[in-house]
Amino acid sequence: MAPAMSANAQELAARKHGTVLEQIENSNLKQSQKSRVQEILDYAYQFRGVPYRHGASSPRAFDCSGFTSYVFKRFGVSLDRSSGGQINDGKRVSRGDLQPGDLVFFNGRAISRTRIGHVGIVTQVNDDSTFKFIHAARGGIKVSESTEKYYSRRYMGACRVVD
Repeated sequence: MAPAMSANAQELAARKHGTVLEQIENSNLKQSQKSRVQEILDYAYQFRGVPYRHGASSPRAFDCSGFTSYVFKRFGVSLDRSSGGQINDGKRVSRGDLQPGDLVFFNGRAISRTRIGHVGIVTQVNDDSTFKFIHAARGGIKVSESTEKYYSRRYMGACRVVD
């Protein structure tokens, strides 16, 4: 005959809901991933206001791909130095599947409409698939929104480099 469950065991069992997979999904395993992305974003935010300079990739000045490669390198993720190359450094994701930490790509002002010319890191995704992103642009490192006229017309795609 199996021993009766203690009161503590019964209370713990009563608090668990769902299948084992659902419990894992809601466990600290998923939280640790969220915290890694949050660490990346927190690190990126430290550079707000650092000036933009074409070809730069140091805390004194950044261009867009220099910024993203510098930030992710700190967390062991090696990215191509160009924005056009960085889209191939991760798994492509649709706009509807964006998550904080994903890279987003835009064509540039003076560049062909079919060629990537700008990259940023998603910081927030809204229910309607609009998003905020941190990037190096004129005026330095800043957070912009996908709904801004300049970026809404130039969005080209996204990729995930941190799972």
